[in-house]
Amino acid sequence: MKRQFGSRFRVPGLLAMVAVMALACGSSPSSSGGSSTPKIGVVLTYNLPGFWGNYLKYESQYESQLGVQLIGPKVANVEANGNEAAQQIIDVRSLIAQGVQALIINPADSAAIGPALDYAKSKNVPVVTVDVAPSQGSVYMIVRADNNAYGSKSCDYIASHASGPGTIAMVEGDLTSLNARDRAAGCQSVIQQKYPNFKVKSYETKDWGTDPAVQNATTALTAISDLRGVYVHWSVPEDGIIAAEKQKSKWADVGAANHIILVGNDGSPHECDLIRSKTLDATIDQPADKYAYYAIFYAKQAITGTKYSAGQSTDHNSSIVTVQGNLEDALAAPLVTLAGDNGSTQVNSTDLWCNNH
Repeated sequence: MKRQFGSRFRVPGLLAMVAVMALACGSSPSSSGGSSTPKIGVVLTYNLPGFWGNYLKYESQYESQLGVQLIGPKVANVEANGNEAAQQIIDVRSLIAQGVQALIINPADSAAIGPALDYAKSKNVPVVTVDVAPSQGSVYMIVRADNNAYGSKSCDYIASHASGPGTIAMVEGDLTSLNARDRAAGCQSVIQQKYPNFKVKSYETKDWGTDPAVQNATTALTAISDLRGVYVHWSVPEDGIIAAEKQKSKWADVGAANHIILVGNDGSPHECDLIRSKTLDATIDQPADKYAYYAIFYAKQAITGTKYSAGQSTDHNSSIVTVQGNLEDALAAPLVTLAGDNGSTQVNSTDLWCNNH
């Protein structure tokens, strides 16, 4: 299903007029090398099924809709032997050598991407990062949701729906990513502030590995006697965690008195199916469709030289903020549940990308 997103920003004075005209009309970029179609290089960490597989489908869809030529994607996890961060530096240099006018990058490591960003800057090639914010280097725009809110919403849901006080096992992603650090901080913060009878036991999973994440959750199932919920930073390990609960006779359907609450992050089609089947309690909608659309959109705007500033609001329920010294379009990412109560989004909502893939 094709989705068209708004593209106008509410900004003051003359800047508003210029920005709105450029954004609404999709003004053509200046030609390079005789071509009127801007070339944008794509550097990703993963192309795994679920979130990233769907992201790539949306990217292909919006490539023609937005009138650009995407070069790539270069996928570090496929090309590298465990050193995705180093591979992405190679990939950036390769795409710039091919004449791309802008780059879309999903950093494998928020700090290690710095040299690649510095190189792009030295070649006057603007960069948009998608999903992950860099902690080193400068970019034109970050397309990402508030990952601190991912953690706070997820753990607030677990604590507020648990059968009693106890422990939440947090299966973290790779903490070299700002996303994982933000999600962990959000969870810890909301528990400390609102739920003094709960504690969080954290398990880091390097490289966002599925098998290690499932093993971390399995350890929690065995070691934590008052386990009330599992918060996993991403969606892929969920099936394995559910299988581990069943294998260890810890499984109960969602809503049962002895149910261990499971909340993930991504909002993938499979997660929405799990919620509908009362197998998964909740997820955070990380909008793969909007990530793809606005990554391309801002890369194209970077080529035209459109300027943005912190504090601008958008027509797609977000605002421009500053993260690690760079501008970010902080896209909305709601909590998704079966009932859609207490401010969450109901799983069958057509606003969710899991229902429009």
